[in-house]
Amino acid sequence: MQISLIGTGLMGSAMTERLLAFGHEVIVWNRTQEKTEPLRQQGATVARSATEAIQASVCTILLLTDASAIQQALFASDGRPDFQRRTIIQMGTIAPQESIALGQEIRLGLGEYLEAPVLGSIAEAKAGELIVMVGGAAEMLDRWNIVLQCFSAEPLFVGPIGQAAALKLALNQLIASHITAFSLSLGMIQRSGGDVETFMRVLRQSALITPMFDKKLPKLLAHDYTNPNFPTEHLLKDVNLCLQTAESSHLDTSVLQGIKTIFEKAVGQGLPNQDYSSVFETIVPREN
Repeated sequence: MQISLIGTGLMGSAMTERLLAFGHEVIVWNRTQEKTEPLRQQGATVARSATEAIQASVCTILLLTDASAIQQALFASDGRPDFQRRTIIQMGTIAPQESIALGQEIRLGLGEYLEAPVLGSIAEAKAGELIVMVGGAAEMLDRWNIVLQCFSAEPLFVGPIGQAAALKLALNQLIASHITAFSLSLGMIQRSGGDVETFMRVLRQSALITPMFDKKLPKLLAHDYTNPNFPTEHLLKDVNLCLQTAESSHLDTSVLQGIKTIFEKAVGQGLPNQDYSSVFETIVPREN
């Protein structure tokens, strides 16, 4: 099958490679054209514009940074794409209301829309072990399972458009909450002169443990946040989306406001493109 993919960042590139491995013909476009070159060398075709990519295939996957980037790509000055007889599958992280509005715009252009945000990182994308959460019409999931199953053995149907986007934000809120809470606890142990392995041994035996803690611990201890799967600035973007969504539902966001402040400080300290666990440097500043 011929599939277009717009947005070849970390996840977009990994997911393009997965589609190619399944034998699909893939047309890619990215605002920074240099990022498409490795994919071209692997067999992907590089479109000259997002509009060209959409016109080339009946199915286009979006993996762009945010709703603003989607608007710029899909409704740019080089002409509004003709969505007729085409399906757009939005797999990035945007707010529920943004997803609903995007779906309405695409349907006005006589196209079809499916949201399918994912949970997981580059390793899971390359292995086809992402958790794919689908919002839209159930029959559309049946139609496009052939594409979504490249990324997950069992894509999960969530409900109408907006519900999968909300689920994705709820999960990313936990990512931000877990890393900040773990960083503070680890810092307390270190500053008290306690043994980190004793702390971890007790934690692993408790109901408090989550795989993230063991996965990120080496980075925190080494103060090495290079080669990120999920950069700090991207999680800050999602924290802001979580805040907007929670506030619109009249939820108390006091805790999340504090987490936002921590991530903003980390970005301000020159860590935007480092792994999101770099917030440890803000929570536990190094002593002179």
